[in-house]
Parts: sequence; C-alpha cells; structure tokens
Amino acid sequence: MIEHSKLKALVVDDSEISRRIICRIIAEAFNYEEAENGLIGLHKYQEAVESGEPYDLVFMDVIMPEMDGKETVREIRSYEVSRGRQKTPIIMVTASEMIDEIEELVNGLLRKVVNKKLLEPLLQALFKGNIDSL
Repeated sequence: MIEHSKLKALVVDDSEISRRIICRIIAEAFNYEEAENGLIGLHKYQEAVESGEPYDLVFMDVIMPEMDGKETVREIRSYEVSRGRQKTPIIMVTASEMIDEIEELVNGLLRKVVNKKLLEPLLQALFKGNIDSL
C-alpha cells in the first residue's frame, strides 16, 4: 500500500467550486494544494520539484485565465524533460473542450461535474489499486 501521508496532489482550476469538489473527494488519500490558474499551477509544480517534495498527481482544468491547461501541461512536460524527471500523472478536467492535441501528454480525462464515482476508477488505475481510502 502507498502511505497516504506521502501522496501529494496539485489541483489547478479557476473555479473554486470545482477545486473544492476535487479536494473533498481526494482529501483522505492525498495532501493537496490548489492553484487558480495555469501560471500559478506551473510555479507551484516547479517549486515542489525543486524543494524535493514533488506532486504525485496533478488535476488540470483546460480553460483558465493567465495560462490555460493545455499550455501548462506542455510547460510541465518540458520542465520534466529538462530535469530528467519521470512524468507526473496529469488528469485533465474539463466540461466539454477537446484535448486531442495534448492527449498523449496526459494520463486521463475527467469530465465536469467531477464526482467520486468517476474519479475513483481513474485513480485506482493510475496508482495500480493502491488508493483505498477515497
């Protein structure tokens, strides 16, 4: 089993309501931080890596101000390559927008409105069944 105290997630979404829903669902299994746009999310991601406490998972909204989710994912992947890091799992969260051009860069797609029934199987697959307290 994965020690839950060591799991860390970043939830990036400009909607406070969407962030709260995701955070409420994952709270028992993950320590989490929030970012209200892609630019802040990118900075938090980089700071976490540089501090030696990287995220185990990132939830990324598609449409956001400052920097949208697609660009943020591209920047995260570029940063990982430049640091020789393994890819952090990223789940795109969207109401309807297509993500075709970045689909190969992410690990899953979650449609809004997010709920536990939709999220749990995705997390179980990403963490090979080691998430048992959602």
